[in-house]
Amino acid sequence: MVNVKKIFSQIKHNCNVSDARFWGTYSLCGLLLRLRELYRIENGLLPWEKLQNEDVGRWINEREELWRKLQDSALVDININSDIFNAFDEREINKVLNASGLLYGAGYGLHRKPVFFIAEIISYEKIDGYNVYVAGKEFVRDLSDYPAMLQNEVIISRFDMARLLIWNKFEEMRCRNIPCKLSYAFGEYGLSREQSITKETYENINKIALSEAKEYVYHELGEAFEGAKLGEGWKQLLSSLPHSSAEIFVRSVKDVLSDTSEKGMLRHIIENEKSGSLGFYNVFLSGFRKIIFPEMVEAFENFRENKNWDIIEKTRKMGYKKALDSAGRLLEFYNEHNSDIDTVCKFIEKEINLLQNNFASN
Repeated sequence: MVNVKKIFSQIKHNCNVSDARFWGTYSLCGLLLRLRELYRIENGLLPWEKLQNEDVGRWINEREELWRKLQDSALVDININSDIFNAFDEREINKVLNASGLLYGAGYGLHRKPVFFIAEIISYEKIDGYNVYVAGKEFVRDLSDYPAMLQNEVIISRFDMARLLIWNKFEEMRCRNIPCKLSYAFGEYGLSREQSITKETYENINKIALSEAKEYVYHELGEAFEGAKLGEGWKQLLSSLPHSSAEIFVRSVKDVLSDTSEKGMLRHIIENEKSGSLGFYNVFLSGFRKIIFPEMVEAFENFRENKNWDIIEKTRKMGYKKALDSAGRLLEFYNEHNSDIDTVCKFIEKEINLLQNNFASN
């Protein structure tokens, strides 16, 4: 038996320390949205349950005051039954917690922000040598809202995060007056923007979220597969970059490479002809990923007309080659100029500008 309350408290401390150090890396709008969702988690509220603004405002003020106190604090080790574990040793911690139906996640996100959470286990399976978990209800987490994580030989897909994303998009679709990509994605799962909000609607959102959470696993498998091919140089490149658009762009190149990989999400979607998942892939294709992989935009429009999966497969291969070429250029330049990170960042900015100009002209 483990003292769950004590374990949650230790993990929550580390979440708060991480947030205290890194809250400034979010935009004001992004921070407020994350705080509202964190409030939901800590108060056991589902995405569709109404928030009381006064309560949320009071909680945010209290959280900001806590961050001021913790901004110089250290992360703590995790004490379980008198055994001490480093906070990032999720493998050994889970050896203890899994027997109680709990799953611990720990790693680093954007800008090297420490990420922690603990959740119930929905499912476990072994895929291509990786221990793959789908995490259910999250009891504790930090501000980070990644839908999936890869850490060593473990992949965790987070149902709560997937459901939050899907519900927010469902609400967005219902506010629109014309059909859009969202209408297509939800329509393939049997939901429309005219749908009234009923218990059945919530149940359908849960089913969609679970289905999409399982697709995120294949993004992480692609990450692992392509990461092994790129080697340590890629990790060194990422870790050397300052908190900037250059870092986000390099991560985006790897994201497209992972999705279009033979082991990646798009390949799995195509093989299983999951048109709803293809719709959501295009809904969430944005930012740098969209200008790196613009071919998917036109391919998806064609697919909506004729449901020809060969078009998507051809586009996947094209996207993979482009992302691989881009990653190769970045690595080659970094290897030649790694003693001058400012020069590396300027090179990356040129790559960004070139892609943005090409995207704007098409």
